[in-house]
Amino acid sequence: MKGSTTVGIAVVVLGGGVAWYERTKRDKTPVGLVITTQGSPSLTVGTNSDGKDLTAGAVEGTWRADEDSLSVASESAEKPLLVVYEDGTPIHAEVITMSEWVIDVANVPDECLDSDGNELENWTLITQDECEDAITEQIKDAAKKWRVFAKDAGSTDESIETMFPTQESTQSQAAESIFGPMLSLQSHFVW
Repeated sequence: MKGSTTVGIAVVVLGGGVAWYERTKRDKTPVGLVITTQGSPSLTVGTNSDGKDLTAGAVEGTWRADEDSLSVASESAEKPLLVVYEDGTPIHAEVITMSEWVIDVANVPDECLDSDGNELENWTLITQDECEDAITEQIKDAAKKWRVFAKDAGSTDESIETMFPTQESTQSQAAESIFGPMLSLQSHFVW
């Protein structure tokens, strides 16, 4: 009888230790967004199917959607939270690397530098075109990333196209605005 009492006490103590460990391990991050440092101003990323405006902005802090979700925390100003707001209320956040999301105008592409690493001063037509193409490619890459992010955040395709137009749609609209609809070739025109 003495042996079974000892085993019973050991099981209770062990169970209590496991319960205490689990309780202390629980995430105590408050639900919602806790901002320690406000980052860049919010950028409109579109509207959702309910017509509510979706914006996104970088902040340092923590985010936890609800009691049952895991918390997300920024690491630094270079790795902040990118928070999605629906009509000003935070609905999602994820850690990003700023240099991957923002085009740094001080960091020009290699095509725009001379052999010494300085910005070109004497442009030729070829180097100017290469530089412009490299900058355009940077802008396209950033816009593509923001389009995917906006879609994942719940923006409608129409609002994404308005906020982050594709190069093709921009060129066709420019052609129509320059020449007018009457001078552009119409596929339904009967010759």
